[in-house]
Amino acid sequence: MQAQKTFPTRRPLGRPLSRQISPPLIAALAAAAACGSARAEDPSPWYIGASVGVTHDSNVFRTPDAVGDTYVTTSLLGGFDQAIGRQRLHAAARVGYSKYQNRDELNNTNYGVSAGWDWATIEKLSGSVNVGANRSLAQLNGNTRVPSTRRNLVNADQISTDVKWGGDGQVTLFANYGHSRVRYSAAEFISSKSSADTASIGTNYRLGGSTTVGAALRFTRTVSPYGVAKTLLPTGPDDFASTTSNGRNLDLLGNWVYSPQTSVNARLSITRQTDSGGGDRTFSGLTGALSATYAPTAKLAFTAALSRDAGTNANYFNTVSTTSGSTVTTVSGLNQSSTATDILALGATYAATAKISVNAGAQYRRSKLDAGGNDNISLYSLGATYAVARNWQLACNLGHESRAVSGGAGYDYTANTIGCSAQFTLR
Repeated sequence: MQAQKTFPTRRPLGRPLSRQISPPLIAALAAAAACGSARAEDPSPWYIGASVGVTHDSNVFRTPDAVGDTYVTTSLLGGFDQAIGRQRLHAAARVGYSKYQNRDELNNTNYGVSAGWDWATIEKLSGSVNVGANRSLAQLNGNTRVPSTRRNLVNADQISTDVKWGGDGQVTLFANYGHSRVRYSAAEFISSKSSADTASIGTNYRLGGSTTVGAALRFTRTVSPYGVAKTLLPTGPDDFASTTSNGRNLDLLGNWVYSPQTSVNARLSITRQTDSGGGDRTFSGLTGALSATYAPTAKLAFTAALSRDAGTNANYFNTVSTTSGSTVTTVSGLNQSSTATDILALGATYAATAKISVNAGAQYRRSKLDAGGNDNISLYSLGATYAVARNWQLACNLGHESRAVSGGAGYDYTANTIGCSAQFTLR
């Protein structure tokens, strides 16, 4: 019923393949292909694989004076998903190296690791525990006031847990807690370092076979140890002071499931936010979220989402994702200095054939800045995936991004991306 914060990892791509695929990677792919014909008939919970991707970005720094470059990422990946009685264990890991053609200072090693445990008892008690750690080249989508062209790595970590009592009964009780933190390598982003906690407790009531309503109390807390500058021109950590943002929410929840392909999920919240830094980051009013899925045919599916949230990090990582097969295209950004953020996201997926699928996505995000004015971001994506064989997949994506800022608290830019990737997975 309640959306959880996620930490997507930017997945850059790069230079001509023939110059970037290492001999060990070629050997690993060849060995995996040779073993593929001997795989067992029963599906394995384990998988390993490798991927290579190339992309061109017309504005790698997301600045008014666009600087473009082409880069390659080679990655190794693996994971498992295993049911053990009433329990389920799952994990996934990916590590890659991104090499830029011209901007060597942006070369970086990136990774994403996640693991979880879904559990249930013979009574009506169930829950889950999930952890994640990601490192990537930060792409702030313009959510800064001064352009930067320095290499900046972002580390995002998260742990969350939830408990539910009631099973499939008419009344269920639930509680959840999540902790996350974000850190940056570039010194000028010291004020963006922060940690956040979210906790809620509530109940759901099933009105009928397809409709559920509920209510919850939700509390949020964001601590920025270097959140506000104490001097006009800060030169080090001692020139910053810590700020804390506390939010209290009464969530009214609703969920309607007409079929596995068609559903609507809603949240309306009465929100009160205070911030020790003062200024316009305090908030009192209504927030909420509405999402829907609809599949008119077996080949065509649509998604739509509308949200309004408050906070120093109103949407910690604002994301728009399109999924086709096992490929997820994600655009992410940190919204660090807003009072409230409104997001509209639309997506569509079309299975053209049994092996070819096409996806499209659009997102519009408007953030009310604490310094006054609005920060508007528009994102568009179009992609296609081709399942060459059971273990091989090719994908290509186009993207467009633009920013428009009012009130003089930032800068405008546009960026276009085009990229293709190949992935081999052995199960």
